Amino acid sequence: MEYQYYEFQALERPLTKAEQDYLQSLSSRVKPTATRAVFTYSYADFPENPLSVLEKCFDAMLYMANWGSYQLAFRFPKSAVNVSALESYCIDNIIEVSTTAKYVILNLEIHREEGGGWIEENNNWLSDLLSLRQALLQEDYRVLYLAWLQAEAVSAYLKEDAQEPPIPPNLQKLNAPLQSFVDWLEMDTDLITVAAKASPTKKEPKETFKDWVNSLSDKEKTQWLLEIIVGDSAIASQLQARLRQKFAKVSELSSVFSNERRSFSELRVLADTQRLERQAKEKAAAKAKRRKYLESLKPQQAQLWETIDALIARKQAQPYEQAIQYLVDLRDLAALEEDSATFQSRIRQMQTTYSNRSGLLRRMRAAKLLSREN
Repeated sequence: MEYQYYEFQALERPLTKAEQDYLQSLSSRVKPTATRAVFTYSYADFPENPLSVLEKCFDAMLYMANWGSYQLAFRFPKSAVNVSALESYCIDNIIEVSTTAKYVILNLEIHREEGGGWIEENNNWLSDLLSLRQALLQEDYRVLYLAWLQAEAVSAYLKEDAQEPPIPPNLQKLNAPLQSFVDWLEMDTDLITVAAKASPTKKEPKETFKDWVNSLSDKEKTQWLLEIIVGDSAIASQLQARLRQKFAKVSELSSVFSNERRSFSELRVLADTQRLERQAKEKAAAKAKRRKYLESLKPQQAQLWETIDALIARKQAQPYEQAIQYLVDLRDLAALEEDSATFQSRIRQMQTTYSNRSGLLRRMRAAKLLSREN
C-alpha cells in the first residue's frame, strides 16, 4: 500500500489563525498547531504544491514516500543566505534553489531507484534535521554536499563522471543533525569516508558581532532595529548573516570553493576500496575478539561439557539451542588448540547416546557439528 508523509514546521514565527485555517482547508484530517502540520496519504495526493505551502506558512518541510522518495526543503529570508553558494551544489530536479518576492527556497529531493520501506507516522526526522537550516545560514554547506553524494549514488540517470561540487570543510566529523541526515537517507558511510578525505578541517571563526555592530552607520542601525520592532519574525539569524556578508573576510567565506574536484566515478572506486579495507579490519577485529573469548573458555571445558549434558537432558528447544552454541564454542576452541580429534570423538559419542533425539541431531547438523557421513 502506498504511503506519503508530509511535515511542515514554522521556526521564525507562529502561524496566524488565518494560516491555520488555510492548512485545515487542505485536509479534513490535519490538525495544525501554531508551529507544525502533518499530512499523511494512503490513497490520495497532497492537494497543493508543498513548496508553495512552505513559502506561505513555514520554514521547513519534510516529505517521505514508501516507494523511496525523500524531500527536505527550507525557506530563508532573502537577505539571510548566500544564494550563489547554494547554487554551487544544484542538480536539476534534485537540489534546487528558487527565489520569490521575500524568500529563498532550498529544495532537496532524493528518489531511490530501489524502493523505500516502512514509515512511522509519528517520526522525528524533521525535528532531528531542523538544525541544518541554521547551519546553512551560518554557511555550513555540508548537508548540500551529502545530498549531492546521495543523489549520485542512487539516481540512475545521473552521470558517473559528474564532477563533485565544492567540498565543504569538516566533512570528516559530522554533528548530530548531519548524522541524522545520513541515517534518514541510509547513505553509504564508506562513500562519505572517502569523500571526506579531501575536506579540510577548519575551526569555526570567532565572529566579532559587537565590533561589527559598532562599525555600522546610524542609518543601518536604525533600519535593522526597526525590522526587529515591527517585523513578524525572529530575525537574529538574518542580522548575523548580513553582518557576515558585510564584514567577514572574503577568504574565510570562499575557502570552501578552492579544493580540487573529483568525479563521482572516482569517489565510487575509492569507496569500494575503503569498504574492502573496512571489512578486512572488522573481520580481523572480530577474529581477534573470538580468539580472546575462546581462550577464556580453556579452564572451563569440563564444566561446559557437564552444562551441555544438563541442557540436553531437559529435552526442550531453547536448552537445545544453548547447548549447540556451547558445542560450537568447544569445537572452535579445539581447532585453536589443534585438538579437533578429541572433540570429534566426544561428538560421535553424543550422537550414539542421543540417537533418538531428532531435534537435537537436526540442530547439530545445521551447526555443522556432525560430519557428512553422520
